[in-house]
Amino acid sequence: MKVLLAGANSYIGTHLIPVLLEKGHEVVCLVRDKDHFYKNNNYPHAAVTVITGDLLRRQSIEALPGDIEAAYYLVNAFTQTSEFAALGALSAHNFIEVIDKINCRQIITVSDIKNRTTSDVLARLQVEDILSSGKPKLTVLNTTMIIGPGSTALEIFNTLTAKASIVIPQNWMKTRSQPIATTDVLGHLEACLLNEKTFNRKFDIGGPEILSFKQMLLMYIVINKNFKPGIVALPFLTAQLSAHLLNALTPVSYPGARSLIENLKHDTICRDDFIKDIVPIQCLTFKQSLRLTN
Repeated sequence: MKVLLAGANSYIGTHLIPVLLEKGHEVVCLVRDKDHFYKNNNYPHAAVTVITGDLLRRQSIEALPGDIEAAYYLVNAFTQTSEFAALGALSAHNFIEVIDKINCRQIITVSDIKNRTTSDVLARLQVEDILSSGKPKLTVLNTTMIIGPGSTALEIFNTLTAKASIVIPQNWMKTRSQPIATTDVLGHLEACLLNEKTFNRKFDIGGPEILSFKQMLLMYIVINKNFKPGIVALPFLTAQLSAHLLNALTPVSYPGARSLIENLKHDTICRDDFIKDIVPIQCLTFKQSLRLTN
């Protein structure tokens, strides 16, 4: 199957390419800079086609192969102000305009679980509405905290535990999540390809456990650290701590870091498990996910 990948340089995109190739798919990557892509990747040219295009500039996008059957929209979320939300909408509009010119049957995208209404959530829903307005059927996978090599969550754990004393906000301690391994996210993404049971549907995907942030942090320390640091709980997230976390993770993953920090203020738990009836993947536990990163 020939598959288009918009967001090939995103965290999920870079990990998805080898999975698709291993399954025998042909991959077409839509990137802004071919040289940058080839510099950081070494895939067989026969299996990976690279097309240049900036989704914020419609005229820059090269013509897509007409035989693409499915597409992934994995473009990183823009930092959400009203102006950047408009850029996210523009990117989705331009993507739909070019994808509607070919016979693509499905678009698959990844978002966050939306347990509340915020400006970020509204912006993401707007992008999903735009993606669903095209001819292809839309599949949305909403994830919780993703655990894998280089993931934003793992980088935050590493940043917090870099010193002997860990300083975190009090409200993070009891915040619950349903962490999922990167490899399981990729498995769901591949399994949804042209699976008609997933057409025009949204699914929450998460791991088998619901854990507090404190529980996850302590497990991370046991597996990855040779000492037992003290934990200092602040009454709230200070501007200094927020800036420290964001600065430690920028510029590569600023939107992801900002989103994760915002999500740590609230529980992020799957609202249903309907996906299990369609994609019966046995997801890894949090500890198993951490051990895969060592």
